[in-house]
Amino acid sequence: MEEYRHEFIDKNEMLDLHLDFFIDPGQTVINKHFHDWIEIVYLIHGDLEIQVNNRSMKLRENDFVVINPMSIHSTRCMNGNTAILLQIPTSFLEKFMPDIRYFSFAVDLESKDPRVQTKLANIRSTLQDLWINYQFQAEGYVFRCYSLIFEVIYILIHSFSYKVDRKEQQKNQKNLERIQEIMEYVESHYTEQISIAEIAGRVGLNEIYFSRFFKANMGMTFLEYLNMVRLEKIYVDLLNTNMPVKDIQTKHGFYNDKVFRRMFREVYGCTPREARTQ
Repeated sequence: MEEYRHEFIDKNEMLDLHLDFFIDPGQTVINKHFHDWIEIVYLIHGDLEIQVNNRSMKLRENDFVVINPMSIHSTRCMNGNTAILLQIPTSFLEKFMPDIRYFSFAVDLESKDPRVQTKLANIRSTLQDLWINYQFQAEGYVFRCYSLIFEVIYILIHSFSYKVDRKEQQKNQKNLERIQEIMEYVESHYTEQISIAEIAGRVGLNEIYFSRFFKANMGMTFLEYLNMVRLEKIYVDLLNTNMPVKDIQTKHGFYNDKVFRRMFREVYGCTPREARTQ
């Protein structure tokens, strides 16, 4: 499962992880995906809608979220934001803590416990220091960056983690293997009219169980997911080509004009033509 990345993550030069100061201009939607990396998003300005394993939240200035490895997640930013993004491969952390996969992280930003708030403040300040050290790259900065990253992980393990039942994790991995197969098939065939019977048969499930399985794991129906993939492709072409909207729509397999326009406005907050001019 480690090789699967719907979102391709490039490691920084000199670091075995991905660290970035991300500036999002807005109207950005990243569809459901998962990867074998711990992901931390710390919002400096703006806001961000995020869904992790069917739990929705809205991050505002000074909020952060910790996304566990292999968690299905998506993001939506309509008004723009700036954020520190830290993504650490689980395989890297296993070198220092072999059972790291059996820890799950849960951070409560709304906790009234002053001790918890102190730990949260420590994480925020450490992430800020991490970005400053990486940005200026003074002599020996790599050692400082790693020390700050390990400090964040240490706080998370000791203050915001719990052990995961091994049998439950094995069950989750089996489910993710099916989800991965579905995602890969959709990526290759999204322009086609994929039926529930067809995709259910590919993963060895009957149609009724498949529909329940997909909704439980993805938080949306299969058709909604299929159309979201099409919308992502359409949006890219809208911004990067001069093709007529109708031609782009049909190129990517979205033939129901009424559903297309309704979903596009719901997701991006504007019409396809408006997206091109904003």
